[in-house]
Amino acid sequence: MVLVEPGSTATEIFDKSGAAARASLALADPRRSALYARHLAAVGRAQARQRLAPVDPVARTVVTALEARRPRRLYVAPGDARLIGLLTRLPARPRERLVAGILGLTGIKAS
Repeated sequence: MVLVEPGSTATEIFDKSGAAARASLALADPRRSALYARHLAAVGRAQARQRLAPVDPVARTVVTALEARRPRRLYVAPGDARLIGLLTRLPARPRERLVAGILGLTGIKAS
């Protein structure tokens, strides 16, 4: 088995997840979603800043893995995949603090 870590790649998943989130919020109790309005706005700003890598480097990495005579267990595509891999190996508390900071959630309390 071979694993290819793609990182943040420009695929439909981000559009689909955004649409699903909007649909869920439309069905939510407005009083409850209002409690997290600042959180949702911060995450929305973080998503707008996100830079998605093109799919071509990931496709080349997959081809490299498929054509390898003795493939490695793990291939990391160019881009932010290596950073994401490091992030997943951090202990929970520092990882959560780092992600909250990246998303702009640090210090925001529920209304």
